[in-house]
Amino acid sequence: METTKNIKDSQNKKGIARLLELSRQKATMLVFAGILSAISAVLQFVPYFASYLLVCEFVMFADNISAVDKDYVLLCGLSAIGAVIASMICVGASFTLSHFAAYRILYNIRLELLKHLATLPLGYFTTTTKGEIHKNIQENVEKIENFVAHKIPEFLMTIIGAITIFAVFLWVDWRFGLISIGTYLVALCVQFSIYQKGSMKEEIKKFFSMQEQINTRCIEFVDGMSIIKLFNKSALSFQNLAQSIQAYKDYTLGFAYKCTPTFTIFNILVQCFIFFILPLAAFLVAKEPLDIVLVLTVLFFVMMSNGLIAPMLKILNLSYEVMQINEGVERIDRIFAQKPLAQAKNPRLPEHFDITFENVSFSYDSCPALSNVSFSLKQGEHLVIVGASGGGKSTLLSLIARFYDVSSGSIRIGGIDIREMSEEGLLGCLSLVFQESFLFLDSLRENIKAGCKNAQDSDVLNAARMAQCKDIIEKYGLDCHIGDRGISLSGGEAQRINIARAILKNTPILLLDEITANLDTANEQAINEAISHLTHSSDKTIIMVAHKLSSIKFAHKVALVDEGKLVDFGTHEELLKRCAIYQNLWGTYARTQEWSIQN
Repeated sequence: METTKNIKDSQNKKGIARLLELSRQKATMLVFAGILSAISAVLQFVPYFASYLLVCEFVMFADNISAVDKDYVLLCGLSAIGAVIASMICVGASFTLSHFAAYRILYNIRLELLKHLATLPLGYFTTTTKGEIHKNIQENVEKIENFVAHKIPEFLMTIIGAITIFAVFLWVDWRFGLISIGTYLVALCVQFSIYQKGSMKEEIKKFFSMQEQINTRCIEFVDGMSIIKLFNKSALSFQNLAQSIQAYKDYTLGFAYKCTPTFTIFNILVQCFIFFILPLAAFLVAKEPLDIVLVLTVLFFVMMSNGLIAPMLKILNLSYEVMQINEGVERIDRIFAQKPLAQAKNPRLPEHFDITFENVSFSYDSCPALSNVSFSLKQGEHLVIVGASGGGKSTLLSLIARFYDVSSGSIRIGGIDIREMSEEGLLGCLSLVFQESFLFLDSLRENIKAGCKNAQDSDVLNAARMAQCKDIIEKYGLDCHIGDRGISLSGGEAQRINIARAILKNTPILLLDEITANLDTANEQAINEAISHLTHSSDKTIIMVAHKLSSIKFAHKVALVDEGKLVDFGTHEELLKRCAIYQNLWGTYARTQEWSIQN
């Protein structure tokens, strides 16, 4: 299997060379497919040539048909039939080999692409749309498979076939041969003139960008279906999607209009080229009207010209498809060009799990998110991070999990800079539950076991109990399938399953990102009970971003973050005494607890 490194090493090649580079894994199979295609291309012209020989035979004995050599006629007929059968066998074998090679190449490229995506920092996925990623993984890789499976054999078949027939043309009569070749060259030059314009590559880029945009808008449309239904909107009233579809339609129509004149001229020249040799034929026949050889020669060119129409049209189609494939490969290469987070050469593992931030600063591109954040948390302590939205709370968790690398400063676990730990080692010592719960389309058991694939059912049930999922398990059972045709859990229920997954993973560090922000009271209470249980019955280091200050009652320490800065750090009581911002936050929260509904 070709590795990601090998794929990256060949990125300096472009066009057909790059496509062939991607195909080199199955070079032997593709060479045999190419040879069979070439043989098939030659065999395809045998029926035309045999038909010409038969016509010649009957013309030569037009005055005495009985004198025609019956064995010769039979030989020509059998040769034509045999060539057709042999050509079909060669084509079938060629495409079988090329498809075997193509599917293996597709599998390898897609697998390596997914592996590489898994190594990229989270920042890549926040700046790249789902539609763009989907198009690269699915459609652009499929284009490579289509090129290898179909276009390589077709290209060889077309080129070998055209060269063969042009060579025969020149051998039969160089004068008619030169006119034929000249006509086809003019046709190709006319058609390729539109491809040589500098704008064509930009047009293809625009075409791909529009497809990616439609993919993104379709995903957005489906994700927002509940809102669309709620406000009685239609697909056309969903402006982003409607505008993308309209822009795509306008572009494709404009591109078609632009290509129509040259394509029409190309078709006329290719399919009617015989009219270009008629003046010479008429002139020669007028000079020697009884020259039967000359008449047969003209007849030969008329009959054989039909065999050239299909190859020339294929060359036209291939040229455009290759431009599309090149653009697709370039976009795939852009993903491989994205640098993963640097990995430690000699990774280390911590022996304890204190967490230390030392002068940590971080920016999203050029936008500062954190500035000189420093604090320490001992193993087994529970920290709650509070502050206004957009202040940098969730960013702190993302940096601990190394979704991004800090711009300056360091984050240490057990005294070891997380950049000196392997990715596997770092993620092996922490679990993270996000605000937006995510469940696989699988059973409840497998969703919880995602935290530990080798866990027994007793472990799964224990984790579910600790995460306050007992009612969910009793209601549906562990084997109940989630999503599509299975059950649909509420947001709070799904979040509790996520917490059970994190508990089963049983890591020394647990990161919780506003997990109760959008939950109803019952689910919030259940999750708070789960957190309380974890806080008092384990030595896990827990860091929780809190949207609701009710979570503070579980905390050993509180960190107040505002506008990317750590305003204060300490116990709840300490912050109440010395921090005005925290006093205001807590006062607001306390007043809301006194609200009641009255008559």
